[in-house]
Amino acid sequence: MLRPQSKQSSFHCLLYNKIPDNHILKQIKKAVDFSFINELLKDTYCQNFGRPAKEPELMCKLLFLEHIYNLSDEKVIVEASFNLTYLYFLDINPEDTWPERS
Repeated sequence: MLRPQSKQSSFHCLLYNKIPDNHILKQIKKAVDFSFINELLKDTYCQNFGRPAKEPELMCKLLFLEHIYNLSDEKVIVEASFNLTYLYFLDINPEDTWPERS
């Protein structure tokens, strides 16, 4: 698994202050700690072979966004690449690379 670097540490993250406190994704992010997913699934990933996997927490958050906004796998990646609220919810810096849409 890829170890995430410091989440939301770029200069651009100041834009996240523009998201209203009452936005549903901001409230969910405050209420739910998704980090348990990485610990829960760590034994299912081989650390020595193959390409590094994307963080399971990120993948589950993407699935969550797909569900609540009725998006496809491809559409959630496209939307998340420019939607400030999605980026905030996913703990992604605006300049970070994304998983392949397919």
